[in-house]
Amino acid sequence: MAVFPRPAHPRAVIADVRRLWSTSTRRYKLVFGAAAIGVTSLLITIFILESRWGVLPEGPQVVYVSDWPVTRTDAEIKAQQRIDATEKRKLADERRRQWQKVDRNLDRLGF
Repeated sequence: MAVFPRPAHPRAVIADVRRLWSTSTRRYKLVFGAAAIGVTSLLITIFILESRWGVLPEGPQVVYVSDWPVTRTDAEIKAQQRIDATEKRKLADERRRQWQKVDRNLDRLGF
């Protein structure tokens, strides 16, 4: 019992495509079919190219860290945490303000 169908010969495939092209009264199907094949080919090509070269720059990756002295007191730690929290809150407020501006523009356009 055959599980897979027998493969078609290239001449048979070409003959079927020619017959479909010449007898089809609805050419928009062929146009959209060609567009679908083109978009799919483009996406596959992009994935292949991206997998070969990647998106990260080559070379060593630099990571910056803070180095603290061992003699740092709990009060200094808490003071630095307050400064960091204030800075983080300012950044979050700025980001929220930017998104609110985008939301107002979308509301104005009816979205």
